[in-house]
Amino acid sequence: MKDADSSAKIDQIASWLVEQAFGDPNMKLLLKEMCERIVAAGIPIARAMVNWTTLHPLYHVEMLIWRNGSGMTFDRIPFSPDNQPTAEWLRSPLRALVEGPVPFIRHRLVGPERQHDFPVLDEFAAAGMTDYIAFATALNTPGARVRDYPAGVVSSFTTAAPDGFDANQIEQLRRLHKRFALVSKTIILTGIMRTLTRTYLGSHAGERVLSGQIRHGDGDALPAVIWFSDLRRSTEYISRMPQDEFIRLLNEYFDCTAGAVMLHGGDVLDFIGDGVIAIFPIVAGDHDKAARHALAAVDESHRRLAELNARREASGREPIAFGIGLNEGEVLFGNIGIAERMVFSIIGPTVNALARIEAMTKELDVTTLATKAIARQAPGRWEPAGEHLLRGFDAPVALYALRQAELPQALQALTAPA
Repeated sequence: MKDADSSAKIDQIASWLVEQAFGDPNMKLLLKEMCERIVAAGIPIARAMVNWTTLHPLYHVEMLIWRNGSGMTFDRIPFSPDNQPTAEWLRSPLRALVEGPVPFIRHRLVGPERQHDFPVLDEFAAAGMTDYIAFATALNTPGARVRDYPAGVVSSFTTAAPDGFDANQIEQLRRLHKRFALVSKTIILTGIMRTLTRTYLGSHAGERVLSGQIRHGDGDALPAVIWFSDLRRSTEYISRMPQDEFIRLLNEYFDCTAGAVMLHGGDVLDFIGDGVIAIFPIVAGDHDKAARHALAAVDESHRRLAELNARREASGREPIAFGIGLNEGEVLFGNIGIAERMVFSIIGPTVNALARIEAMTKELDVTTLATKAIARQAPGRWEPAGEHLLRGFDAPVALYALRQAELPQALQALTAPA
């Protein structure tokens, strides 16, 4: 292909990339189409990688790799436990790129100028690659700063062309990398926003906020099965445990409860001290489905607790326990608070009764209590626990306890310690 034709095609790709920033682009599709257009323009890239820093509770970098003719892969790089560089990072050419004085590196993979300073370059050469280049562009995006790794986008390209990349091709790829980084900023910020709303509000509340329900008082009446769980003896634990040990215990308990809720399609709305409040929305009137999901979460929480207590006892720590209350009914799901500081949560009589129901697990010495509307969906799993007058309510409520035989054997002696 003539240089003039190739340059015209690169101009078209550059313009196309800028136009993508005005829409809602997908990073995977964007990289795939850009690479295919680059190849069609006469630059024979065989592999392209792009990674970018993000703001996520588990990961600090996300990565896409495109291979000509063999699809794409997506990966995330988690935070290391001690926030120290991993062996893989220390052996990566990208480290030299982001820590170096110039946001560009090149490594010839064959011939007299061959540079194999990093193990991955040997892998590229063994796969038939002849040249490797990479660019970095810093972006002012939010994110946890890990060591000296700057916020931004890194792109790398390899080729199997006998002579590698020529100077013009490198310049054209640099130009496209800059445009790609510009569009990426839009994608990264959108992804961070969605991650933060899911993490801090829950998936259902987060989607409602992102759809525009952000005004004071915005919300809806919603039928749902709701969950409240509470750690037993938490006041005792916090008064006698070192702070780091109590926080560890608390997170183990949250993994048993909130983790089980999320695994089975529930949405954790809030952590109130050591309490977990969650919701299983009733969709299209399917009460059975919401109740089944809630019960599956209860079972999963008990399974996780049995495993946790086995580990705690094996390491010389005492076992823990918690109570769970389930209720069903209509809740008001929306923004509450003041205009300058709101939370998206649930309120109403169904919610008020829920905390009282969970509190009864201590009095009745059981692990889990539910109302009749939930228990009737799986009658063999529940047994009557009597009618009880809940504080603040005029009429007694019939409660049902999860049968002891349904609990893991390791938990049957730990139903509700005083």
